[in-house]
Order: sequence, then structure tokens, then C-alpha cells
Amino acid sequence: LGTCLCRDERGNLLDDPPLIRAIAKHPVLRKVKLIAEPWDLGAYQVGSFPAYRKWSEWNGAYRDIVRRFVKGEEGLKSALATRLSGSQDLYHPSGRKPFNSINFV
Repeated sequence: LGTCLCRDERGNLLDDPPLIRAIAKHPVLRKVKLIAEPWDLGAYQVGSFPAYRKWSEWNGAYRDIVRRFVKGEEGLKSALATRLSGSQDLYHPSGRKPFNSINFV
């Protein structure tokens, strides 16, 4: 739950969480693919997790739409197309690319 590492001592979300930044810039860890689970009990940061040009995220929105589509729920073609094409609505506003989204079901 990466978002819990983005909080201060009072539980408030930080814009610039030092641990997440340090991991992204660490000389060994910056060479591997870093994937965050961008939510916790109080926040859902899909598309807005502090990436530092390194972190990718599990895309919970993709998971949710695909599951609903597979179950046969009607009216999801457009939403499914958005998720299959990289969830630009979530990642583009913060300047991130489709490869920052890790899709899973």
C-alpha cells in the first residue's frame, strides 16, 4: 500500500513524500521497475501517486472495469476502451504515459 508511505506523522498526504522520493533516486533501486499500489484505507491515488519519473502504479480502475465487463455488465465499451488504451484520463493530467499504468485483473 504505497499511499501509506506518502503520509506525514498525522496521516496527511504529502506532495513530496521523502521515502518514495529516496527509493526512486536510490542508486540500486532506481535501476529496477518500481510499482506502487497507489491506495490505502483513506486515499486512492491512481494516476496521481508521486512518481518521480520512476514509479509505475497498479491500475485499479482497469481491474474494476475489466471485471465488470467480463461479468456481462452493459454499457462499458467506452470505459473498457479507455482502460485498454492506457487510462489517459488518469495518467495524462500529471504528464505520465500509458506505461506508468500496470494493468491487472
